Amino acid sequence: MTINIYIKGGTKTQQRVTDEAARVFIKQLLPRKRTLNIDITIRNTLKENAAGYCTHEDKDQFHIEVHNRGNLFDYLSFLAHELVHVKQYTNRELVKYCWMGIDYFDVAYSKLPWEKEAWSAQYPMSKKYIKNNLGMTFVKAKSTSPRTMKEINWDLELKIIEATCDAQ
Repeated sequence: MTINIYIKGGTKTQQRVTDEAARVFIKQLLPRKRTLNIDITIRNTLKENAAGYCTHEDKDQFHIEVHNRGNLFDYLSFLAHELVHVKQYTNRELVKYCWMGIDYFDVAYSKLPWEKEAWSAQYPMSKKYIKNNLGMTFVKAKSTSPRTMKEINWDLELKIIEATCDAQ
């Protein structure tokens, strides 16, 4: 099995959490998949009003960008959401703007079937991972930083987020 995950950005702790969670999510979503190459960039995606992106680069090559701030539960949910898209591309359910062979080019984001599937899967996947792999409660995960795996200093976090949004 060759699941290669290359991570850029974030802290060392966040990179470790990302790698471990991505491998569990991939095993859950694509249990028989033996070859994947996924580049994950952890960065501020708020400037684009997005929590993350997934791009299908080539047959088994994907690039994911995931937002770097917030709490652990949201971070893992964003990662799970993008990995659902990896599953969709791998299984050829999603090809560009076509879902199961039907073109959805002019359809609103909230109505896209691949987004509906990703949104419905991300929270249960994250909750299961947090409970089974981190031994943490949902409430604890909502107050834990994925960058440090420690309790979030919300005053500092809000200042950083406000500065980021003001810079736009």
